[in-house]
Amino acid sequence: MNDSNIAIDTTLCLACGNCVDRCIMDNLRLSLPPCRQTSPLGVNYQGIARLLASGKEEDAARELRRATPFGGILAVLGDPYAEKTCSRGQAGGALRFTDLLRYLVAAQPGIVYGQEPRRLPASTKKAAVIGAGPAGLQAAWALRMSGAAVTVFEAAPEAGMTLTRTPAGEDGGNEALPAVPAEVMEKTLAMLREAGIRFLTSTPKGQADLDSLCAEYDAVLCACGRGAVLPADKNGYVKDNLFAAGSCVKNQKSLTPLQAMASAAKAAHAARNLLEGFDIDYESDERTARGLERFAGLGDREIDDLAPVAPAGGTYTGEEAREEASRCLGCGRPYERNKTCWYCLPCEVVCPTQALHVRIPYLIR
Repeated sequence: MNDSNIAIDTTLCLACGNCVDRCIMDNLRLSLPPCRQTSPLGVNYQGIARLLASGKEEDAARELRRATPFGGILAVLGDPYAEKTCSRGQAGGALRFTDLLRYLVAAQPGIVYGQEPRRLPASTKKAAVIGAGPAGLQAAWALRMSGAAVTVFEAAPEAGMTLTRTPAGEDGGNEALPAVPAEVMEKTLAMLREAGIRFLTSTPKGQADLDSLCAEYDAVLCACGRGAVLPADKNGYVKDNLFAAGSCVKNQKSLTPLQAMASAAKAAHAARNLLEGFDIDYESDERTARGLERFAGLGDREIDDLAPVAPAGGTYTGEEAREEASRCLGCGRPYERNKTCWYCLPCEVVCPTQALHVRIPYLIR
């Protein structure tokens, strides 16, 4: 960026997008790394790896917690979508994201399972979620973050049993997945309850109950698997204040837990728009809303061929985690788009690693 108003140290950049959000001139764009593009939950693996490589474990855990409250579950299931597209796969092998997450969960459980640090907006709205599987949990969290009072109805005697007792996709698919340990699920549910989400287990709700639920609640989101098959549009909207997600959507193919959670996040976003008085599809894609652009990969960059670091035991040591994280190539980074900088400096102030510096002309100083 030799002729730019903005200088970026790519060795420090987390590709978090804070500067993009804060630029009042819409002057900045963010090239998303392939891993974050394809991660169903949009986890910023580049930021996590950069922080881990510099020994900032607590900050790395906070970056994971900022992306999702389900870090413990994600560390068990893994994120094959992100690993498959990691640019490091072109030279040496993709980063072992799952092993890095497992290390963070083990090293920083207080942060990974910690409470939401942001202050929730005030709201008098009520939302109901049917089903406490992966899609239901994701939907409940997203709706709670809008400030709504959320009640989750689950037919099973315990929430999350789809994940703890069924080593397969949400729809009972053939692809075997590891079961989430009871301890991980208990910590996750405790976090959700402390956030104000109410769980009513052994309380089945079917299609016959939808009309009464829609009359009682401001928004209802069905995420009960094949228990109720509903025709939904691309945003998960069915009718009135009713939404659907996961494999209960009509003609939806079998989904993995992460895919079901991604579907629920999108439907919950549409439901939040309804609760907040916006159009259902208003800024339905957060990445588009923030002005982010896709990144093709490494291009013509030359990189060293470094093999992945395998953990000597079941989990990385701190040294092993830092060594593996240091293999991250930093594919994603912000870049100047309009070159109409006002030198107001909010972008520089919000950069968590001081990777961005605004070059203020001498005459302005």
